[in-house]
Amino acid sequence: MMLRMAIVLLAAMPAMVMGCASSPAEPARGESGLSNVPSSGLGPQKLDPGECGLFLWSKTDTSRFIFFSKALSGTALFKQEDEQLTLRQTRATGRIFGQFNTDITYQDQNGSSIHLVYSSGDMLTNGQRIKDGLITVTDTTGWRTKLPVLGVRACQPE
Repeated sequence: MMLRMAIVLLAAMPAMVMGCASSPAEPARGESGLSNVPSSGLGPQKLDPGECGLFLWSKTDTSRFIFFSKALSGTALFKQEDEQLTLRQTRATGRIFGQFNTDITYQDQNGSSIHLVYSSGDMLTNGQRIKDGLITVTDTTGWRTKLPVLGVRACQPE
């Protein structure tokens, strides 16, 4: 059952990314504005024509959109529990994945380290799936929290 839910979610991700790339000024459709927008976590994110973004959802609760980064920005947004954090990239290694690396380290404003590592998946129109990944948050006391993720790298056509 969980595998079926993951497959359905992965099939719906291109529509979810397009919903995340929409402008907040668009007329709302239904209670959430768009039918495929995740129910919790970060809100919709806008990509201008030609921009690419990295969109990650919690693998344990696929309704939670928890991570977003625009390519070449050096920053990211991360939703941890009820707090939205702005992250600053401190290291990028691993393989090149579109305009991103597959192994990236960030730091939040509180001094915590956020390490993201992921594997590429199937190609999509204007992007590619992320079949599995892991965000490891290490706070200033050394406490580690591991969050399995999945998602997409997507680009807004010019």
